[in-house]
Amino acid sequence: MAQNLASGLTLDAEISATGSSGDYSPLWLNSNRYGMSSTESWSAYQRVKLSRSEDNDSLRNWQFGYALDLALMENSASVLNVQQAYIKAAYRKVSVTIGSKEQPMVMKNQALSSGGLGLGINARPIPQMRFDIDYFSIPGTNQWWKWKANMSYGFTTDGNWQRSFVAEGERYTSNHLYHEKALYWKFGKENHPVVPLTYEIGISMSSQFGGTLYNITGRNHRDKTEVVMPSDLRSWVDALFCRGHDVTDGTEANTAGNHLGSYNMALAWHGEKWKAKAYFERFFEDQSMLTVQYGIQDHLIGVEGELPANPFLSTIVIEHISTKNQSGAVYHDQTASIPDKMNGRDNYYNHNLYSGWQHWGQTIGNPLITSPSYNASHKIQFDNNRIKGWHIGLSGDPSESIHWRMLLSLTQNWGTYVKPYVDVRNQMNLMGEVTWTPSFLKGWSGKMAMGYDNGSVIGNSFGAQLSIHKTLNLMGL
Repeated sequence: MAQNLASGLTLDAEISATGSSGDYSPLWLNSNRYGMSSTESWSAYQRVKLSRSEDNDSLRNWQFGYALDLALMENSASVLNVQQAYIKAAYRKVSVTIGSKEQPMVMKNQALSSGGLGLGINARPIPQMRFDIDYFSIPGTNQWWKWKANMSYGFTTDGNWQRSFVAEGERYTSNHLYHEKALYWKFGKENHPVVPLTYEIGISMSSQFGGTLYNITGRNHRDKTEVVMPSDLRSWVDALFCRGHDVTDGTEANTAGNHLGSYNMALAWHGEKWKAKAYFERFFEDQSMLTVQYGIQDHLIGVEGELPANPFLSTIVIEHISTKNQSGAVYHDQTASIPDKMNGRDNYYNHNLYSGWQHWGQTIGNPLITSPSYNASHKIQFDNNRIKGWHIGLSGDPSESIHWRMLLSLTQNWGTYVKPYVDVRNQMNLMGEVTWTPSFLKGWSGKMAMGYDNGSVIGNSFGAQLSIHKTLNLMGL
């Protein structure tokens, strides 16, 4: 048993440095890296990871994986970053993960997409206990209909960072809890000899609850310097079923905590020489936008194509993102004099109690919605969540040792309904990156990236990033 658990053990070491000319580093030099980055104009880190993938047990019913991933950061949100620390056990299609682990996006290209609207790869992982059921065939469907699901509970780790970052007297939270659940269906077969076509559809929902709130204001909780939210068993059940109420609600009860989610769907062709996928994500906050009552104006829609093998271009991703509508500009609750309730001004990623859909200052969702770490006011809130834009991602493999990718995003930005920009602000974010894995230096790779931002949201910046990586198979020593 001990020998099996040590087989496939690897040690990864990496150093990386980023420097730029602007107030912030270019967006695509610091985004969608699971928080292993900094928005500051210069930063660096040294990273060491000891890990074993559960894929080493792919021929066994029982599979085990684990990792300890540490980084020393310069000019970042913290000096010591425990990026990953987890153990994972799986039996066939069912797995349990305990700890902090980088989780991939669903239905999107991890290297070329702009990121998920609900759950992306932009922020540091949240420690949690997570249950997963991978795609499992529904009996009697001959593998044509499958389903998968996941559920987790965890806690955030950025309370000290929030306290140090936030301006005096501004709202922040600490030690709040996290809940996530999702259910997906898949129809079709990837390996069908005639029609290798699949369709996936599902819903993912998340919530923030519990913890301690500082300096909150509002109708029923003015000038409260500290409010402790319940974190007992009942609050965990309320998070699961999206019910309950906050201790600050008074007579105007609302669902406990901060709830949000997204619908995801994808139609994919799995050809032998080429592949194609079209995908769609619809984000929602609370009950508004949960149905099509207010139309489908906000979305992330994309196409991805994998081309036949060639030395120039391998993969293309094109996405359109829109979060401008947010159920409309008008909002009011039902009252005795106004019997109709209108859902509007959803204010994506923000919340009246919690410090929004962020972790360590970076959005948990799509980084084109400007993260709180960019706020010169040092308020932990999203000041720009109404955007429209296009995103293009390209990659290729000119040789076995060279891989390149390019990201380009063009957005129009309106701020928020509460505090709109006087004029529409345009922003361009561009990055080109080359990775070299020389065959004569086993386990070594180097990466060079150049980034350029131009616009009036996060400003202008030109920068470069250099990374050197070494992988060592410890069982091969």
